[in-house]
Amino acid sequence: MKSTFFRYIASAAVFTATLLGITSCSGPRVIPDKDLVNIFHDAYIANAYISENVKNDDSLYIYEPIFERYGYTMEDLQHTIMTFTERKSAMLSDLMYEVNKRISDEAKEEARKMVVLDTIDNIAKRAYTRTMYSDTLIRAKRLKDTTKLRITLGDIVPGEYTVSFSYLIDTLDENRNSRVEAYLVNGDTQQVLRHTMMLSRYREAKYSRKFTADTSHRELYVNMYYHPRNEESKMPDITIRDFKIVRVLPTEQSVDSLYFHQLGLRMLNHDLMMSFAADTLEKEVIEPQDTTAQRTDIEPRNEEKDSLALRTN
Repeated sequence: MKSTFFRYIASAAVFTATLLGITSCSGPRVIPDKDLVNIFHDAYIANAYISENVKNDDSLYIYEPIFERYGYTMEDLQHTIMTFTERKSAMLSDLMYEVNKRISDEAKEEARKMVVLDTIDNIAKRAYTRTMYSDTLIRAKRLKDTTKLRITLGDIVPGEYTVSFSYLIDTLDENRNSRVEAYLVNGDTQQVLRHTMMLSRYREAKYSRKFTADTSHRELYVNMYYHPRNEESKMPDITIRDFKIVRVLPTEQSVDSLYFHQLGLRMLNHDLMMSFAADTLEKEVIEPQDTTAQRTDIEPRNEEKDSLALRTN
């Protein structure tokens, strides 16, 4: 942001010097200071953009839309600058200071807005980070125990999924070339973004892998103890700790969900809606019937369900 601001200021000399080189025409008008500040402000920003995005173009015609926006021409601007020293009520340096201060204030405000937006993004992503699966301890000391090391997370929604766990393969483990594999499964049951890694032996180590799922993906599969098909599976001895699959929704969706949630809490709550509707309600209050007692097929509400996953599906 600072570099952009300095480019704005540096462009002032180039812009002013070019203006003084224009051939004047008859009948130009003097531009009031307020409009002159606006014109210079817009022109400096345009000049900073041109210096980075337009090559070999030193013509002032690029600024004509700016002059026209305020109802003036290049000749009016040239005449105003040439006669500025004859005016005792103002100094060009004062005008330039006002322009530069305005640009500086805008740069600070843009920087503040970026900080605010970054903060909102971080809050939203933290608010909609979910542990989709976890297990603190898994041990496999028999062949049939290895089924506990294969995890499938179904009905996934778009987002980032991080698979992580700590593991220890003990000296009693009879296998070699033990690996971990993880991949996404799309709607055609095809494996995509498959990742494998050799597991360390006889010392505690960690595994972590991030997968980015989109609307085409349906499942996330993890096998914490994988062996090549051409190798015979032998007696295992592996301990898994703190296995987690953590989902983070895309930033835009997290921010949108955060706003939706805040609106629901602050604007659409029952007390507020009832206060808006107070004038239209009848004086007689009808007590709601207990329909739950009459029906036995209603499932109890599960507060732990991921409501966001339900909405995004």
